[in-house]
Amino acid sequence: MDNIKEIKNKSVSLTGKQMDLKNTIKGFEFREQITNALPEGNLTTKRYISSCLTALAVQPKLLQCRPASVLKAMMESARYGLEPNSPLSEAALIPFGQDVNFLIEYRGMMKLAWNTGLLKSLDFDKVCENDEFEYGKSHNGIKFSHVPNLRGSREDAYAYYAIAELKSGGIAFQVMSKDDIIKHARQFSKGYSHKSSPWQTDFDAMAYKTVIRQLCDKKLPKSTTEQSVLMREAAHIDDFIENKRHVTMQEVELNENNVSSTLTPEFSQENSSIKDVKSVNLNVVEE
Repeated sequence: MDNIKEIKNKSVSLTGKQMDLKNTIKGFEFREQITNALPEGNLTTKRYISSCLTALAVQPKLLQCRPASVLKAMMESARYGLEPNSPLSEAALIPFGQDVNFLIEYRGMMKLAWNTGLLKSLDFDKVCENDEFEYGKSHNGIKFSHVPNLRGSREDAYAYYAIAELKSGGIAFQVMSKDDIIKHARQFSKGYSHKSSPWQTDFDAMAYKTVIRQLCDKKLPKSTTEQSVLMREAAHIDDFIENKRHVTMQEVELNENNVSSTLTPEFSQENSSIKDVKSVNLNVVEE
């Protein structure tokens, strides 16, 4: 009987925590910050708030993370105009211990590239053992041809690429071998080997994102427009936060005592506003 009571008490505590975080997300202060963070585009504040609440429902483990970390990841996703944990697969909020990691998926990178207005077309694929593939560089330009095998098994992939045709003329191309992609993942993703890591559960999707990200960072023209800056910054964000990153998030230090007393099940209702979390500055700068 005591065990049953204990389980019920834990269930009530989790529900309370869920409601507190939901109320914060629905609150005026958080809504106002989201409005200020969202870039120009079709994503409205109302829709983004709804996607955040849906993210909590489809990924309950987010509720076990530090509320301040959850809110920070949501703000970061808003800054790029990407819906987190939605069927669009633009971005994901991934629990990692008590923290939440903001992950841009390959469709999110494609959206950011399209939003720049520089592209006429954008494509990507993997190259498999039974495909016909030709790739080479010379002073005459890039030689490229890929004919996927559609009459039988393509077998294992050994390379991935992304290719973009520019409105101004010309083609940007990025190709990486599977070995190079794995090396990149091991260097920049501390969760690479974890069984629940997207690198283990959906390697192709992560490989696509890697070549698209490299294309956006190293091959596409640079511009000072808001959308172009967001694309370049996104191309530098590593899959998970490390001590050393290509991009570092500059944020106001959160007072842990205030956070724990205002954004957890134990906090008092009169102090439950997001205003007690001072602010999260999501300006991204290169080191």
